[in-house]
Parts: sequence; C-alpha cells; structure tokens
Amino acid sequence: DADDDKIQRTIRGAIMVKMGLLKQISARGKVKGAIDIIHNTIDGEDGQKLIVFCYLKEVVQILKKEFKGAVSVTGDDNAQQKQMAVDKFQNDEKCKLIILNYKSGGVGLTLTAASNVLFVEFPWTAADCVQAEDRAHRNGQKNAVNCVYLLGEGTIDEYMYKLIQTKKTISDGVTGTDDEVAESKVSESDLIFGAAVELFGNK
Repeated sequence: DADDDKIQRTIRGAIMVKMGLLKQISARGKVKGAIDIIHNTIDGEDGQKLIVFCYLKEVVQILKKEFKGAVSVTGDDNAQQKQMAVDKFQNDEKCKLIILNYKSGGVGLTLTAASNVLFVEFPWTAADCVQAEDRAHRNGQKNAVNCVYLLGEGTIDEYMYKLIQTKKTISDGVTGTDDEVAESKVSESDLIFGAAVELFGNK
C-alpha cells in the first residue's frame, strides 16, 4: 500500500545501510596498515606528530589501545575534554598522535603542531575531506601539509574516491577554484544513491 515516495525512501535507506556495512568492512581491513604507517611516522627521536581521522569507534579504540600516549577527540568527549586533548597535542612535544572522528574533530579545531594527516576511513563528501585537511592548514602552520588517504583495494573505497573526485572536479570547474566548495546535500545524496544503485542493482 506504500506510495512511490515511501518506496523510494525505503530503498534509499536499505542501500545506505549496505554502503555503511561495506565501509566498515573496508575500515577493519585497513587497521593494520594504518598502525604501521602511524608507527613509521611518530616513533623514534625523529618521529613527527600525526593527525589521524576515523569514523568507527571500533577503529578509534584499536588505535588508542596500540598508541597509549595518543589523545583523541570523539563524540564521547565533552567540550572540556576535547580542548584538553587539542592543547596537549599542540603544546606537548611528547604527544605525537591525535585521533579524531570527522564529526567531532573535522571542523573548528586548530592542529598546526602537525603537518601530517592520515585518513584511515574515506569520508562521504569532498567537503568532509577539505574540512578535515584544514585542521592542519590553519594560521600558524609552518610546513607543507601532507595528507594520506588509505583506500582499500577492491572495496567500496575505490568507488567512493571516484565519486568524490568527480564531483569535486565538476565543482572546481564551475567555481574556478581548487579549494573548498559549497556542498549540496540533495545533490550529494542523489550521487551517493546513484552510485549505490550501480553497485547493488535495483533490487
């Protein structure tokens, strides 16, 4: 008895759940590689500070267990805890690693103590990428910022990367910029839905 609009919303919801599960599978498969990269970056006397972005709480917890001296900014932290983590990362030379999720740590924070950014999980939109990268691209940054995205070969990461890069290229062409561009949530939703239909079919 559902009308076409309700059917469409139901299909979209089911597809987004499937995409979320595929992103989780990809993230779990990249944890070991992420740990190796983090060790190579921060360990030793010449180790450098590193900003790491994740989505899954599970991934954040694994990284915090592996790197005891790391600080983190997640949705579980209150404003005071977040600021304490940022301050320690910015001011304590011994604190080499900060772990953030996109929602809580992707905007508003200044993390210029590091010029290296690692993305364990690939975000949903180009704006998420730009906002997260900009945590290191702030006033006071003295070095060139190096951003590394871990993409799982043969996983949904590859498709999401193509989708986001295509949309960013189109936006850059329209606006004449290669920097941050405004995101349309409706358009982004349509693009993701279209990609999902191609991945999963219409069933």
